Amino acid sequence: MVSIDIIEEISSFLLKKLGDSLFDNVFLEDVRIGLIYTGVKLSSGHGGVAYTFIEETAPFLHEMCLSIKEDISGISLREAVKFASSWNLVEASIGVATLNAASSIVFEKEVDKYHFSNVDVTDLVGKDDKVVMVGLFKPIIASILKKTSKLVVIERYPVKMESVEVLPDFAAEYTVPEADVVIVTGSTLVNKTLDRLLELGKNAKEFILLGPTASVIPDPLFKRGVTAIMGAHITNVDLMLKVVSEAGGTRRLLSSCAKKFAVLRDQH
Repeated sequence: MVSIDIIEEISSFLLKKLGDSLFDNVFLEDVRIGLIYTGVKLSSGHGGVAYTFIEETAPFLHEMCLSIKEDISGISLREAVKFASSWNLVEASIGVATLNAASSIVFEKEVDKYHFSNVDVTDLVGKDDKVVMVGLFKPIIASILKKTSKLVVIERYPVKMESVEVLPDFAAEYTVPEADVVIVTGSTLVNKTLDRLLELGKNAKEFILLGPTASVIPDPLFKRGVTAIMGAHITNVDLMLKVVSEAGGTRRLLSSCAKKFAVLRDQH
């Protein structure tokens, strides 16, 4: 299997933090694969979500069916996190959601170590900074443009916007190395593009991983150049499963069963 460095580093770090016993005895209690998010509930009561790449999987849905033959609910945490390294994007979403759920266990155990902040992503953008946003985060574009006009958005399937230039994903090779601030969707953990983006953005003063899919333990990411993770803590796991099943998006998650959080490298 091809090595996906950042996923393997996160998985190894979580195993070190939580131990073999927990990895083998905690299991997936429930899994929901929704149109926007995939959600998991662990037997420990913790939950996590990850973006579902429905636009990528729909054209060849039969090939993207889970390769696992038995029921996925009931498999151990150790087996579930392995899905994060899969090139099957349905499996990868389950795996990253599991990494996020397991990360919440560590956050609870080491609450004094992780200094959660109310800092907003736009607080890390300075006047006239060159900003590259990988993934279209429409709600924050207006706030960024109040600070700088030098904003470019990278999207797999570009859409036309009057306020900002939106370029296809291969433009990242040319735009990210020139950025002062790089804002990256957490879904890059699912489709395995984060490693390359970290290489391209190594000279940026801020590299921010953003969104509910980015709710992962930050330590391995900080070592690789990420300066802030801004994710979402699931506050009501059962309600999250309902929202995911009903194709609810980020706004509904945050209004009903999740709360934003930020962890900054300089405060870690």
